[in-house]
Amino acid sequence: MKIRRALAADAEAVGRIHVESWNVAYRGIMPDDVIARTDVAYRTQFWADRIADPDWPVFLIEEQGEAVAFCQMIPTRDADDDAARVGHITSLHVLPHLRGRGYGRMLIDHVFAELRRRGFVEATLWVLEENHSARRFYEKYGFRQDTGTRRYPKTNVPEVRYRIAIRG
Repeated sequence: MKIRRALAADAEAVGRIHVESWNVAYRGIMPDDVIARTDVAYRTQFWADRIADPDWPVFLIEEQGEAVAFCQMIPTRDADDDAARVGHITSLHVLPHLRGRGYGRMLIDHVFAELRRRGFVEATLWVLEENHSARRFYEKYGFRQDTGTRRYPKTNVPEVRYRIAIRG
């Protein structure tokens, strides 16, 4: 198993992981039409654009040559945080049949090392309010819900923000 920066050639694999993850994790939470529109072609282009960013990597876990999980980090875009001090995890997805094997934790550890290297002292992420499984995962890791709330773009689905100090 190895963690590496995703390359342009990985966009389809990242898109596939994203779609498979959404189909399981968000079913019953996100409107069915939103899940249906989240197909591999759409997500491949979505991730190709992000993977191309030279400053903010998408990290990928490969197991026996197969992409199985990914995570992206950026500086926060939340108006109530300082983008020079607070990093943000935009996405963390693991193939559904491989959840619970430590891939998510490994990716967060890797992202935190990179955020620390860049001088960030906190990290945030948004999670769907009804995604109890993800919330338990983040809480077990040490994230705590703060006062941030919003609606997932183009839906009425509530999200809550989680925050953690990044320790050296």
